[in-house]
Amino acid sequence: MLITDKELLKSYTASKNLWVGIPSIEITKKGRTFLTFYSGGKTEEIGNYVLLIKSDDGVNFSDPVVVCFEEGYRCYDPCIWIDPLGRLWLTWSRCPEDGVFGAICDDPDAEEIVFGEEFFIGHNVMMNKPIVLSTREWAFPVAVWNYGIEWIKASDITPKGSFMYITDDCGKTFKRLGYADVKNRACDEHMFLEMNDGVIRVFVRTAYGIGAADSYDGGLHFGKDFDTGYKGPCSRFHIRRMPSGRVLLINHYNYSGRNNLTAMLSEDDGQTFPYRLLLDERNNVSYPDAAIDKDGNIHITYDRERGSACSCFDDIMSNAREILTACICEEDIISGCLVDKNSYLKRVAYKLTNYDGELQNPFNEKNRFTDNSYALYLSGDGRNAEEIISKIFDEYNINCSNIHNIQAESFDKLIEAYKSSNDLTVLNEIIHLVRSVHGKEIYSEKNIVDEICRYIIDNPECDCSTQNIAKIFHYSSHYIRHIFKKQTGISVKEFQTAQIIKTAKLLLRMCDDKITDIAATCGFESPSYFTEVFTKEVGMSPKDYRKK
Repeated sequence: MLITDKELLKSYTASKNLWVGIPSIEITKKGRTFLTFYSGGKTEEIGNYVLLIKSDDGVNFSDPVVVCFEEGYRCYDPCIWIDPLGRLWLTWSRCPEDGVFGAICDDPDAEEIVFGEEFFIGHNVMMNKPIVLSTREWAFPVAVWNYGIEWIKASDITPKGSFMYITDDCGKTFKRLGYADVKNRACDEHMFLEMNDGVIRVFVRTAYGIGAADSYDGGLHFGKDFDTGYKGPCSRFHIRRMPSGRVLLINHYNYSGRNNLTAMLSEDDGQTFPYRLLLDERNNVSYPDAAIDKDGNIHITYDRERGSACSCFDDIMSNAREILTACICEEDIISGCLVDKNSYLKRVAYKLTNYDGELQNPFNEKNRFTDNSYALYLSGDGRNAEEIISKIFDEYNINCSNIHNIQAESFDKLIEAYKSSNDLTVLNEIIHLVRSVHGKEIYSEKNIVDEICRYIIDNPECDCSTQNIAKIFHYSSHYIRHIFKKQTGISVKEFQTAQIIKTAKLLLRMCDDKITDIAATCGFESPSYFTEVFTKEVGMSPKDYRKK
């Protein structure tokens, strides 16, 4: 669905996005710049949406003028292209439908940007520009990926490969032609180039750089694949023919990862690229796209530090999360430096800074929850009261180990009240109490359990129930029960019983005291109860054990 309502678009401004990337650029006849990219959610996933922004001076960009979003779907990998009729195409992929969709703006220089109805192009991903062939057909690079990637399952559509779709009626209908199955292709992200001899060459992203295959029949069939020798860190590149006839390649050169993004020119139809201009040497600059204006200037866009592969909120915010542009000419590339006074590099067109979107705590980090939101999160995930309290103990171990500094008994009463009522208000009180603790002494769970074990061993005659141990050590009895079981695999009572039985075994083996006396020594008031407990734990009576 295309969103153009100005009020609805306010929900997609920069401060509503956590990450941003995969841009595309176009320049209209009157010099208006359009950029598209996608965002939404905490990573590349269901819920992503495509944004389109514009600028009349190439410096100051608008808020989104169009958003592609579909509830329960993923809109991603957008591309923009101005066709020979001057119309602006916005294309994007959508899953789980595994389809490429498009919409056309007839007058991209108008005050109000108006797109027609969206339409289906083909299956299943396209993120690079079409080209116009010498036959006047428009060729669209649409791929069916061999494998799914982290956020998308492999498509059921067959065959799989880097396809050519053509339209010979200006986009009213599309026809799928042949495809290349390039070895080690990775997400394809292919582009077409019509060579000087009329061969259509497809360039495909691979694990080793850029592979290719040739078609001698207008795209109906593609021959055996080959390595172009254009190395790369398995990332999107951009290749096209310039009005001068030279071939432009934007790719990583002399790289160690996704750095050293470079514009290159070839005068021998892509066999060699002797001319190079470094666009951006920094790390995590990637996914270039380019557009040529009416004067032959090359307008480039790419992303830097998307922030889409993070595991916590602070990591996301530490990334640049930028869409950048550059404007160069062929003379700049040939010279290896900027010689045109209007050229520039590394201009930030769109940048995410502060965040106030819906995903205030995208990774459910406990320090980013309010008391109330944490209570809602804990209780809204199918956990029972016992599991919720255990999770609180685990998440706030340091706080809970210092809770004796305040009201351990009050804490236990709150826990008991919550377990009997599941009252969210009571859970809020528990969370607030735990979070308010800032003890100077920091005990580990193991240290606390070791201390309790030593006490039980040294005081076999004492009442070592969980409640009594909690009073002796000034901890919450529920907390003691939780960490003791977690560290030892048994309860406090079971541990004490094991120690008593260990002592009883030693006395039965090493002395001639009567069993009744041994029972008393071990703290049993009744010899019969001693026999019952011993038999249960050892598998035989004290008398039989002594005989054995």
